Amino acid sequence: MAAKNHIELVVKTMAVLEALSASEHGKALREVAAEVGLVKSSVFRILYTLKEAGYVEQPETNGLYRLTLRTAGLARRNAVRLGLTELARPHLTRLRDALDESVALAERRPQSVVLVDVLETSHPLRLTFHIGDICPIHATALGKAVAAYISAEELSALLASNTLTPFTPRTKTRMLQLKTELAQARRTGYTVNNEETVSGALIIGAPLFDAAQTVCGAISVNTPTARCPEKRKRLLLSAVIKVAKSISNDLGDANYITPYIRSKA
Repeated sequence: MAAKNHIELVVKTMAVLEALSASEHGKALREVAAEVGLVKSSVFRILYTLKEAGYVEQPETNGLYRLTLRTAGLARRNAVRLGLTELARPHLTRLRDALDESVALAERRPQSVVLVDVLETSHPLRLTFHIGDICPIHATALGKAVAAYISAEELSALLASNTLTPFTPRTKTRMLQLKTELAQARRTGYTVNNEETVSGALIIGAPLFDAAQTVCGAISVNTPTARCPEKRKRLLLSAVIKVAKSISNDLGDANYITPYIRSKA
């Protein structure tokens, strides 16, 4: 049944579109044909049809083909419909399945960082989080991952309205400690909550950036310390950073702009 539903022409058309998307100034017919591995006559018919539909243009006769703004409009309309949660969910699912650890997604809001999605591990020993929870920027990996990339003015405003509440003996409650850790997070690309909110819990986070390169949220992987020796911790760190970058790339490709933080420009 799967083979019957497969439409090879659609696959070829998408390959042509992807080939054109990789060039800012456009490509000649022979270049596109070589990249997608099709004969020029087939590629010509695909390009001709896409031109008629308004997705490809050829400003000069026998000149280069290039995508029109109509193709970008598809991504923009989709980004309006899809929120951060929907765009990040496939990546989070793969991360959870690869590590078999719980993962979480937080979104940056004007005055806070809010947990918006959680995918739990199959392990009976696991941490439990609730969607809608506020992620304190001085103690949680998610909160610190966002706080590390906001302006000094925004950080000061947030800290002025939020006390550095101690949740465990490990919670950092001094401003200098927090600022030092945030500066380190900007250098390394990740944050760590090592029993700062829950004793026996290790949480590793990384920031997410929208199409304007504005920090719009963060992801984390959460595990009991009893299940995380140093070698395992390095694996989690690498995986979280890699997936956060992939999500950010997808946000950029979809032209996603966080609706909660307005640019001052």
